[in-house]
Amino acid sequence: MIKIVTDSDANLPRELLLEYGISMVPIAIIFGEETLRDEIDLTPEAGYARMATDPNFPKTSQPAPGDFTRIYEQILADDPTTTILVVCVSGGISATINSAQQAAKMHPKADIHVFDTRSVSLGQGLMVRQAAQMARDGAALAKIVSTLETMRDHMQVVFAVKSLDNLAKGGRLGRASFLLANMLEIRPLLTIDDGVLDAHSRHRTWGRAIGAMTGLVIEDATMHAGDGKLQLGVMHASNPAECDAMYNALVESISPDVYVLGEVSLGL
Repeated sequence: MIKIVTDSDANLPRELLLEYGISMVPIAIIFGEETLRDEIDLTPEAGYARMATDPNFPKTSQPAPGDFTRIYEQILADDPTTTILVVCVSGGISATINSAQQAAKMHPKADIHVFDTRSVSLGQGLMVRQAAQMARDGAALAKIVSTLETMRDHMQVVFAVKSLDNLAKGGRLGRASFLLANMLEIRPLLTIDDGVLDAHSRHRTWGRAIGAMTGLVIEDATMHAGDGKLQLGVMHASNPAECDAMYNALVESISPDVYVLGEVSLGL
């Protein structure tokens, strides 16, 4: 038997975690002196509501090796022969994968494998879902990992940023760049390139940014039509209305085989 473990940066809806029996290790979210577990103590919706009023800008911390150890031991207690596949957020963005690997080394007799998705959010989440689906269908570990590697090589992740405030507060954008971008109403598209966050393009309005992102998805889906099953993930950060509209339009336009709607948590 193969069991799938991931971290909360996958942003998978809870119903999918339950449906596939996926174990999730939460990222820590820190407001001042208070530490909360992503998706357990703090939902994305509650997190964004708190950000609007809390003077402390939230920080994040990767799970400790002990957090993964507890999950491993729960799985192995049911069946010591279980193979555990841990599908992690990109090692270029978070040290979460290091904790997963350290915890695996503490169990040398267990069959534990750690996979770096080099992705985030539903880019990671779609790989987690795929691994869990294949494990439930009885696929061998080597086949699952090979499939994940192919997905990783072809995965495209693009974010449109409506407000630059949080990037500036989080130290990802200098003050001068922040002021200039706001003055010019620049709305950037960001992407994941080889496992790290990178700039893709800049747009003068939010509408143009959304249009460009939608066009990129359709163009990429058209280019790779026939390569295999098309999977689509659409997520938002406290913007459900526009997200739903884009999600429905993309599903109708490109007819993906798998499509998931989610919300980006503060764990990212």
